[in-house]
Amino acid sequence: MKKIWIYGFAIVLVGSTAAMYAGSKAQEPAKSSDDDATPKKIAEPTKPASTNQSAVAKPIDALSWVIGGVWTADASKMGPGMQRIETRYQWSDNHAYIRFNTHFVFDKGTAKTYDGNFFWNPAQKSLAMWYMDARNFITESPVLVDGDQWTMQFRGPDFDGKMADLRVVVARKTNDQYRWSVSEKQSDAWKELAALEYLRVPGE
Repeated sequence: MKKIWIYGFAIVLVGSTAAMYAGSKAQEPAKSSDDDATPKKIAEPTKPASTNQSAVAKPIDALSWVIGGVWTADASKMGPGMQRIETRYQWSDNHAYIRFNTHFVFDKGTAKTYDGNFFWNPAQKSLAMWYMDARNFITESPVLVDGDQWTMQFRGPDFDGKMADLRVVVARKTNDQYRWSVSEKQSDAWKELAALEYLRVPGE
């Protein structure tokens, strides 16, 4: 099995399509080709008006530009029958953290693979990320925001299934586009293993 961990956004690439669909009950019918239409610009989300909402910006607001629409990446070259990756972001009910999930869309169904959140960790005084995959593997990492770039470093399985130091970088290009990349630490340097371009399209 070949694995690519894509921060919630992680990809597990399996050598055969059958292995990827081991949990067939979690699959859904594939979406039509109409979903691959040219992306339309999505307006940046606005916070709900409420007298209970504080007017003071919170650290998590630095990530709020991703909320709304469906973030998609072309994954047609990553495995047999694979079409795209979809990631959705939304506010939690109490507007305190951001929830996300990542789906792998194949020509014969959809694998709901990752579910997690971004939040402010007061103990560490840092933004953080936590998610679990469909096999109950948990990934956690601080999130360093530097302008239009997020960086996450954590221990996880590399392409060979061995535990390694990994770094994921999300670089915002526009309000509706970002570049995602994952690198592995080798000696004293970082080697990029994979990269994807995500575009925001209409959807929920």
